[in-house]
Amino acid sequence: MTALAWIGKHATILLAAGVFVGLALPDLATMARPLLVPTIIVMLVFSLLRLQPAAILDAARSPGRVLPVVGFVLLVSPALGWAGVALFGVEEMFGLGVAAAVVVWTASPPLVSVTALATILRLDGALALMVMTLGGLLMPLTLPPLILSLIGLDLHIGVGELMLRLVGMLALAAFIAAAVRAVAGQARIQRYSDALDGAFVLVMLIFAIAVMDGVTGAAMADPAKVAGMIALVFAVSLILQAIGFLVFLPAGRRTATTVALISGNRNMAIVLGAAPAAFHPDAFLYLAVLQFPIYLLPALLRPVYRRLST
Repeated sequence: MTALAWIGKHATILLAAGVFVGLALPDLATMARPLLVPTIIVMLVFSLLRLQPAAILDAARSPGRVLPVVGFVLLVSPALGWAGVALFGVEEMFGLGVAAAVVVWTASPPLVSVTALATILRLDGALALMVMTLGGLLMPLTLPPLILSLIGLDLHIGVGELMLRLVGMLALAAFIAAAVRAVAGQARIQRYSDALDGAFVLVMLIFAIAVMDGVTGAAMADPAKVAGMIALVFAVSLILQAIGFLVFLPAGRRTATTVALISGNRNMAIVLGAAPAAFHPDAFLYLAVLQFPIYLLPALLRPVYRRLST
């Protein structure tokens, strides 16, 4: 077994351990920060490579499966986030910046890496890909007005510009994946699937290290605040995963478990990156501590995902 294949076989455990590297080595996190955007594109390429084209086409031909999940992620979820912020007094405990971040996170599209995570966890990667793609393309139309109406935050996001940016990122990743698939062939890609998973894990670790830039300093300055925010991000992710699973359970256990994974893993980075001036600095700290549930929960919940999906 090659080193990459070994990494792929132990992906969830290594991701869980790797999230602490950026905290332990803050200088390395600062050096890795320019790699944030490239790693997002590379993760999408690996996600596309690991999926069977037939499965992607099948998901695309089943709008009845995909559109309800997209609606839940982009429309129902932010309403739940806003209600939860008010119900549990998040603004009083953490301030307006964190309360706004929670609502923005619940209105954000799925993570680019959610497709590969679903594949590694043996869930429906094709469904995750379609929801991630469609959710990302529709998010510029849904998120700004929702955020403005729910919390009064004007993001000043140009819909056309943001959509073009998303389309460009997806098109570039799709072109690279298609070129690799044409050269290597589907049989070889399947044969080295564990190695591809291992390479994906390494890229995710680079992203985790880069996004942790500044968190160590914040934790040393105000450890109680950062600890509270870590508890908050775990709670929000787990609650949304539970709601997503229960809402879509009639569609089947594997679909419901995939929706749970999607619901608890959102790409808030793309929103903060598009309109950084609109957000309080605490929103960026919230984004950083979000990496804890993103990287730890797949390892902690893997037996739960397996049990729920069968």
